[in-house]
Amino acid sequence: MASFEEIIEKSLVCLNLTDNEGSLVIKTLIDQAVQEGLLAAEHRDAAVKAVINRELSASTALPDGIALPHGRIECVQDIVCMLGIHPQGIAFGAPDNRVTHVFVLLLVPATVACNHIHFLARLSRRLMEASVRNDLLAAQSREEVLRTILS
Repeated sequence: MASFEEIIEKSLVCLNLTDNEGSLVIKTLIDQAVQEGLLAAEHRDAAVKAVINRELSASTALPDGIALPHGRIECVQDIVCMLGIHPQGIAFGAPDNRVTHVFVLLLVPATVACNHIHFLARLSRRLMEASVRNDLLAAQSREEVLRTILS
């Protein structure tokens, strides 16, 4: 598995999401991954289904406007990461009942054990810092988003 830094550096970044439902945010991020060549078009529907099914089993929304939706699929060899910023925020089932602004969607290889858990833990620790969340919401470019997460 690639390192945390390598996964973040290869991440897709979508600023200014406007979807009004969580499932639409998931579809938008996966569609962008297909458009950018991070996921083959023929695997789009399987990826959407895997992430939405995982989300239906238990929400991945965290307090303070963060969500970490993810799903296991057989068509990726390493973690594919998509970062989405939703300035207005949407309801996504957060335990604090606040809207979610920062979405980090992961596609995880089905054949790998639970290596993505370490990635999620490191990322969520970073996102729990108020200054990081504020900087992400203020970011104007992909580079700013990546620099904020990696700094």
